[in-house]
Amino acid sequence: MGAGTLVLCLGNAIRRDDGVGWRVAEALLVDRPPDVEVRMTALSGLYLLDEMEGYDRVVVVDAVATGRHAPGTVLAFPLEAVHAAPGPAPHGLGLPSALEVARRMGVEVPGQVDVVAIEVADMGSVGYGLTPEVAAAVPEAAARVREALGAS
Repeated sequence: MGAGTLVLCLGNAIRRDDGVGWRVAEALLVDRPPDVEVRMTALSGLYLLDEMEGYDRVVVVDAVATGRHAPGTVLAFPLEAVHAAPGPAPHGLGLPSALEVARRMGVEVPGQVDVVAIEVADMGSVGYGLTPEVAAAVPEAAARVREALGAS
């Protein structure tokens, strides 16, 4: 695998709060962490493996709608903490499942994947702009990404 670090911010700018990952990317790009690539993508599932190719460390930033936290709550955890059931997820094949499939096929995947997730209020509406609670969480999410990068 490569030797780089990637912050991969997922989202869709026209699905309201689903664009929060991209707003976090924009915040990080204002003062980009050294030796880190920050990338925005609307891809999901197995396509994320292409985005991660060549990196040994990845921090994924994405919106989540668990209903267990107030909108705007920022969560940070290693991907191994996610115990997703195999099969389709709201974004297609979920990232834990995609990485497992790749490993079983002998594809090199990043050795460390961390997640910074922002609980959202509205990912279903078509429209631009984040809800106020989620917009207010962007600086904290960017700070949590920086913390994850420092915790190698």
